Amino acid sequence: MNYKGYEASIHFDEEDKIFWGEVVNLGSKSMILFHSENANDLESEFHASVDAYLETCATTGCTPKKPFSGKMLIRTTPSIHAKAVASAKTQGISVNKLVEQAIIERVQTH
Repeated sequence: MNYKGYEASIHFDEEDKIFWGEVVNLGSKSMILFHSENANDLESEFHASVDAYLETCATTGCTPKKPFSGKMLIRTTPSIHAKAVASAKTQGISVNKLVEQAIIERVQTH
């Protein structure tokens, strides 16, 4: 689920018989959690939790953590950079696409 740029991961707790979710695109130190006893109310609970987080930040004067933008700066050696450019050119794709494909492949194996 997505709301105001925040992305949620949904889970089901078999023991408590509830659905629960967490915002996953804020980094490891920020947590926005929500839950519902039924799937129909889960989305509204998600929206309410994000809104409450944003309101709390506004009230306390804190800057809310923004969802990941998708932009990353990657540092590597000049030789790896050259090999990436050559490989991307051979495949007819951009270096960004090559790196994205490599990241997707790597994270799917873990």
